[in-house]
Amino acid sequence: MDASIPEIEQLRGMMTNLMRIHMLSTNKFNNFDELINEYILSGIEIFRMETGIVSRIDDRQRYHVIEVVSPLKSLEKGQVFRVDETYCRTVFESQRVVGIPHVGKMDYMKCHPVYQALRLESYLAAPIYVGEKLYGTLNFTSLKPRAFGFSQHEHNLILLMANSIGAYILLRSKEDNLLALNEKMKRFVGYVAHDMRNPLGAIIGFTKLAQLDNLPTNKVQNLLGRILGSAERALELVTTILENAALSSGKISLDTTSEAVSRLLEDAVDLVTDFADDCQIRICIIIERELSVSCDANRIRQTLMNLLVNAIKYSPNSEDVNINAFSEGKNCKIQLVNLIGAGEAKLFGHRKIYDSIGFGLDIVQEVLRAHDSQLITRELDGQYIAEFTLPLAF
Repeated sequence: MDASIPEIEQLRGMMTNLMRIHMLSTNKFNNFDELINEYILSGIEIFRMETGIVSRIDDRQRYHVIEVVSPLKSLEKGQVFRVDETYCRTVFESQRVVGIPHVGKMDYMKCHPVYQALRLESYLAAPIYVGEKLYGTLNFTSLKPRAFGFSQHEHNLILLMANSIGAYILLRSKEDNLLALNEKMKRFVGYVAHDMRNPLGAIIGFTKLAQLDNLPTNKVQNLLGRILGSAERALELVTTILENAALSSGKISLDTTSEAVSRLLEDAVDLVTDFADDCQIRICIIIERELSVSCDANRIRQTLMNLLVNAIKYSPNSEDVNINAFSEGKNCKIQLVNLIGAGEAKLFGHRKIYDSIGFGLDIVQEVLRAHDSQLITRELDGQYIAEFTLPLAF
């Protein structure tokens, strides 16, 4: 099906190929990779090409080979190139279907690294969109040129295939999000079942004791104090769960102001000072210079406190936890660095105040996501590093 074939024959071929693509969309596949592979194999046959690739292009303009079918041993799934090192640069920049029947006849393409390395003469590609965002490309190449070029029908077919792949990717993403939310809900239920049992059980037990006849006033007051403490713990758990759920659903708006980084860090450290002292941990704040950021101060303090508690709990005794803050372009990067301790988290008297109910880091991620940021964690030379960025306030 190329430009040299009469229009009526092209239409017949178009109908045949449309039926084939429709069958692909209605077939059931065991997994996403199998589906993509079948689309590539069908495209190779429909367009009479030798190599087919589905690629993903990331925000750093890197070209990831998601799936490939090719006789060329130099092409493999998982390879990463710069976009400008591929023929797909034209598709990426124009965001439309591109067909080149004979690359070697184009003077400006003769020096292209792909042509120099592989001598791929013909090329047909379409952009893959997931929602409204460009995801990557569906492209087919061959060592042989196409003497009569690519027909408009072929342009339409590859665009249809690319759109179908984009729709599958979007559905898979939604399915993954639903599965993640379901797992999160299961964790919530588990945390509530485990952590709420203790304070509620204590409230019931202390209340029964306080109802005993002839109980001295001082003992009643002591029991009331313990009931109050357990009730506050239960309320803290419920508040945290509801807050996390609200953040996840995007129902909480940020109160963004310009805040001094030094004040944010000092306030967070003050909140965990007793816990750090119990654990014999010193917290050191290192700020490049006086910086201010745009953020919701209360939520960032909460984020910093959660990260500090985590760092303190898993650091060896008598070691430092460092908080570094420095400018990075238009952002301020905040790093928490601590040595990685052996064994389980330490148990101390104040731990009951700061103990995580299991999803403190979930809340951190949601707060940072609302700030268009994310928590990045890594290990380096025996140290655990947790970092995120906030926009500088100018």
